[in-house]
Amino acid sequence: MSRRSRDEAAAALVVAALDRIDAPERALVLEDPRREVADALAAAGCAVTTWSRRDPGADGAPPWVEADRPRVADCQLVALRLPRAKQELEMLLHLAAGALAPEGVLWIYGANDEGAKSVAGKLSPLFGNAFTLATGGHARLVAAALAADGPAPRIALDSWLEHFDLDLPAGSEAGARRVRWASLPGAFAHGRLDEGTALLLRHLPPLGPGARVLDYGAGTGPLAAGVLAAEPSARVTALEPDALAAAALRLNVPKAEVVTGAGWAPLAGRRWDAVVANPPYHRGKEETTALIAEFLGGLGSALERGGAMRCVVQRRLPFADLAAAAGLDRVEVVADEGPYRVWEGVQ
Repeated sequence: MSRRSRDEAAAALVVAALDRIDAPERALVLEDPRREVADALAAAGCAVTTWSRRDPGADGAPPWVEADRPRVADCQLVALRLPRAKQELEMLLHLAAGALAPEGVLWIYGANDEGAKSVAGKLSPLFGNAFTLATGGHARLVAAALAADGPAPRIALDSWLEHFDLDLPAGSEAGARRVRWASLPGAFAHGRLDEGTALLLRHLPPLGPGARVLDYGAGTGPLAAGVLAAEPSARVTALEPDALAAAALRLNVPKAEVVTGAGWAPLAGRRWDAVVANPPYHRGKEETTALIAEFLGGLGSALERGGAMRCVVQRRLPFADLAAAAGLDRVEVVADEGPYRVWEGVQ
């Protein structure tokens, strides 16, 4: 079952359930990549706020959170698309509770193989009286009310920051440097250094003084930090589609310019001397090489003449074919270790 099918089935349950209730005056739709739920609420006359950490334009904390106080509050309904990670679910439940009126209701929806069957048991202590409201299409919609004696929700973004000690490889030299690293639940490689990223950190491209470097899909910033460790005068831009990962990135690599967004559109017209990347190849649970193809397709207009790209991908993925399809004929493997390969392409 593809992520798109999961999203469609889950959203369909919510839209059908809305037909059976009086429309709330105010509602918040959280982390749903589709528009059906928000559009159905709006069509029923509801004032709707939507937020996803990966929405274009999202940047840092959700818009209803400011100075620990919710700006969107007293919602009668919060509809939450079930996230993948346990810690991310906990965080989003607190953010949902902070936007609900005392008599408000949480609807949480997702596919059965994403954990929707067991989610009712994970809503305490903030929510109680959870029950399955609808099922169908291998998906489930669960409803719950705020617990009468539940704790105050943690809605400040800083309260969810976690800090870890990471050993970042120092270029091709043996050993690593230990750094204190910030992250937020749901960020890529939360609390650890991804093996592929570690390999690329040991094989960064040569950088001259003042080199302009793009970290494409930067996560919380280990590659950006590695570039600056290798060449402190580098001018680093870090592109990251996850607004919460980008918030941690700003703390981890304060010298980097951080751009929140997906794909090449937020960087249109700009060029770099080098591009480094551990490009994503998942949309939700679905694996797709389309994201790698998108990355490769934009390199021709992003690299200066003579500029270099180095990226790390799993060796089982058809990177050479994707590069050829994108018109990149000059690519070669510069490191091959375990399941990963580091590829270089020169403009």
